[in-house]
Amino acid sequence: MSSQTGKWREEQVLVICPGSQTTLAQLGCNELTPPAHRFPTRMFKDPDSDDWRPYHTYKRKKEGATAEGEDAWEYVEDTDSVEGAVYPIQAGRIVNMEAFLAFLEHVHSQLTTTYHNTPIMLMASPQWSRTDCEAIARYIFEKTKTPALCLIHSGIATQYGLKWPSMTVVDIGYEKVDVTCIADGRVVSHKDVSPTQPGDGVSGGEVFTRKLKQLLEEKGFDYDMAEQLKKSPVCEVLPYAPDRPELAEFPTETGAAGAGPAGEAPKIVEPGRSYADDDTGANGDSKEVEDGVLDVANIVASGQTREFLAKKEKEKAEKAAKAARKGKDKEGGDAGPAKPVRLPNSKRVKNTFHYEELVTEDVPVAAPAQESTSTDTAMADAPLADAAPADGAPADGAPADGSAPAAAGEAPSDAPKTEPAEQPPQPQTDAAATGATERVTRRVRRDIEVGLERFQFADRQEIDRIATAIYRAIQDIDDLYMRPGCWENIVFVGNGARIRGLRDNIMQTLQARHLVSPSSATMFTSELPSNIGTPSGTGSQTPTSSYAGGPGGPGGVSSLAGAPGSGVNPLLQAATTASLGVPGSVVNAAAGGGAANAAGSNAGDAAAAGAGGGTSHHFHSQTPTTIRLAPLPAYLTEWTKHGFEEAMFLGAQVAARIAFCIHNLDAQGLEAQRLMSLSRVDY
Repeated sequence: MSSQTGKWREEQVLVICPGSQTTLAQLGCNELTPPAHRFPTRMFKDPDSDDWRPYHTYKRKKEGATAEGEDAWEYVEDTDSVEGAVYPIQAGRIVNMEAFLAFLEHVHSQLTTTYHNTPIMLMASPQWSRTDCEAIARYIFEKTKTPALCLIHSGIATQYGLKWPSMTVVDIGYEKVDVTCIADGRVVSHKDVSPTQPGDGVSGGEVFTRKLKQLLEEKGFDYDMAEQLKKSPVCEVLPYAPDRPELAEFPTETGAAGAGPAGEAPKIVEPGRSYADDDTGANGDSKEVEDGVLDVANIVASGQTREFLAKKEKEKAEKAAKAARKGKDKEGGDAGPAKPVRLPNSKRVKNTFHYEELVTEDVPVAAPAQESTSTDTAMADAPLADAAPADGAPADGAPADGSAPAAAGEAPSDAPKTEPAEQPPQPQTDAAATGATERVTRRVRRDIEVGLERFQFADRQEIDRIATAIYRAIQDIDDLYMRPGCWENIVFVGNGARIRGLRDNIMQTLQARHLVSPSSATMFTSELPSNIGTPSGTGSQTPTSSYAGGPGGPGGVSSLAGAPGSGVNPLLQAATTASLGVPGSVVNAAAGGGAANAAGSNAGDAAAAGAGGGTSHHFHSQTPTTIRLAPLPAYLTEWTKHGFEEAMFLGAQVAARIAFCIHNLDAQGLEAQRLMSLSRVDY
């Protein structure tokens, strides 16, 4: 048995999941929590050198500098600016390897302080080539001095997080959609959504943002406003409606005005009354119940326990019937003015969303407070970004009658006025004289009313492409017995899947277009009595003779010539039996060649053998009979609240534990664990 060296603690492992816009990272996998750090996946080129910087950097003059020269300027990092940003990952592919490697080094340096004992778990996109993975491994081992590296497929990482051995992972990202089919822990099929137009590789959530911006561009919406609207709860993908021309049922003015079904007015339901005062017996005797406390001793002593229980059950039934009659009387009578009903978002023609904008501006730096000035006055002079008095409310320190507030150090108006003493001239220290400014970011919130555009943004072509990619990815699996597990466990990940109603619409589209009910799938393969023959393929409806003979005998396998002893029609059997030789089996059965030499009683087996191929696995339907979402784990409370759209990060944490932290394995487990990652010695 090999020695168990090179094991690390769970808090030493660095987990990194790169994305096109945001990279998830965390040091430690001891707690399976949502990612602790989010880094924008972008880098900035230094104009004065060939180095890469994580933030936009600009030069400004130092405060109080009078001389011209290099010493009079300083570099300032603006963490919010995207001016000159380089995004190394686009549509899941690495387009700038140099910037991406510099970005990995930045993330590593931000989260770790030591290099020699921090193994790295890095999630790889399906679009990364072998050359990309080799370049990343070479850079990480030579630059960060990490002891071990594990590159994990994003689909496999999702499977580690959601525990299903067979599943279909639909990753809807910023500019890409990946469909990965996993069976028994290995990737068996992969598809990505092709671009809408030649030369345009954009799909996923960016398509919906552009569509929304295009619809609302006349109302003054820019890209940032469209992006916030897409993420808001008022933006929704309506359910799939195949009987509508738009394949969705949009709300109308009449539908929004009507509060109830068929135009009925909303009804008021009053809260139920308390019948605590009616707890007396049939004869007015309430000795058994006093102040809500049941006197069990008196009941048992009286010897009438059964009668008492029967009486209580009868009273409970009468109270329920009385309450039901009162409810009906209330509904039938005049209920008074109807209360306004709050319609759901999908039934409203218009709705309001709150747009928040970050405004950055350079404001003059306040002059330093004098020693005689109080702390409150100094705090009042500081610029407050979000502090603003409410409408109609006086500002802090202002009198309620609306008059001008008294200046600092000025006596009240009703006090006797005194002439101020002459003061010596003070040196000018205001911001205008020094020219010092500071950059302040404040948040501005606006309420914007949006109409049906918040439903029409759901590009039907994009949704159809996603549904088609899912169908083709699963149907391209060669081993047909693997398909049901992929159809029954479909999971949507990626922040693009957070759009309200998107996953439900995709599932409804798949079920409406590709789902075959089990009853119709087995209509030709129902069990028939062995002594009753089926009509032959020549059109003859004369029943054939009873079954006689074993497999390969006179009645074992039939041909289309209507031979006596015909069992099951091979055309019907071949059409409903899935095997690797299905197309050839139909042709050979129609020609009647080679089928009689088959050694199986199943006509599909015989036809497949006549075509020159056979398989040991059979699944009696080539089309899906069940399409559903994979059940998500409920034992992770924080992930349940956060959502499993980032389940690949959860799976990367679990995989990091297995690859780097598990001890006390047997020889076979140790070998599997060694092959799961690349150590520095092996590198």
